[in-house]
Amino acid sequence: MKRILFALAVATAFAAAADMKIAVVNMADLVKLHPQHASNRELVKSTSKDHRAKLDKQQDELKSIMADVKKVQEEYRNPMLSASAKAGLQKKIEGLEQKFMAGRQDLETSMRHYQEELADLESRLMKMETEDLRMKIAAYAKKNGYDLILEKPLVGFAKESLDITDEILKVLGVDPAKRAEKADEGK
Repeated sequence: MKRILFALAVATAFAAAADMKIAVVNMADLVKLHPQHASNRELVKSTSKDHRAKLDKQQDELKSIMADVKKVQEEYRNPMLSASAKAGLQKKIEGLEQKFMAGRQDLETSMRHYQEELADLESRLMKMETEDLRMKIAAYAKKNGYDLILEKPLVGFAKESLDITDEILKVLGVDPAKRAEKADEGK
């Protein structure tokens, strides 16, 4: 009896699905070709470059401190120095070493901060792009009577005729030929 009910449920589901209008989209392609994607990538690249310049400046400051330490150490090695002069140079070396350690800690903190900032920026930009895509896909589905639109990579198999990625690209104002160009670039 249970098998008959299960078979009946499966048959009912297939009958209901037969009346459904279903499509698939390739979200990866849509994201790559989203009108904002290139400018968002450029913003991330520019921000990364700015951060790198700040980190380079901090590294240069550390190198300068180390050069000062070496110079003072050379002075310290002079056998003609008095004990009080050597003590003064020793204090100067210790001060420079402390300054170096503090600078190194600042550099490490800056590196972590900039990495987090970049990751957050990328995440926010990606979220904006995908939210825009989801809204456009939903509007397209409503306008064209689709019951279900799935992401193609999540589906085990879908006929090419179900792929509406090019239609969504048109909604975005992107020439679908660019999708083929991007695919050729990846080869």
